[in-house]
Amino acid sequence: MASTAAAMSFDVQIHVIGSTVDLFIKDNPKNQQIVIPSNRPLSAYIEDAIRTGVKIKVCSTALRDRQLELGDLIEGVNEVIGMVTMIDLATDSNTTVLTY
Repeated sequence: MASTAAAMSFDVQIHVIGSTVDLFIKDNPKNQQIVIPSNRPLSAYIEDAIRTGVKIKVCSTALRDRQLELGDLIEGVNEVIGMVTMIDLATDSNTTVLTY
């Protein structure tokens, strides 16, 4: 959905929090999980999102708790933000939030 919205020229951000950060670590086998029924690895969906212009923003606390730095994450993930910033962005009157 994020890739489609970005392809339609929407400004799309994914805020990565908690254990979801693991899916964005370089060379992590979790990235290669196959998504049924497409039989594509999860990493392909992430790459599609980044390629179509989705901005991936990672929670600073989640990185700290895992002793990770931005350089430990896949290419295309280039912003670390705190929870206050996430809430500020999500509650902007011009923002629509979808949560999965």
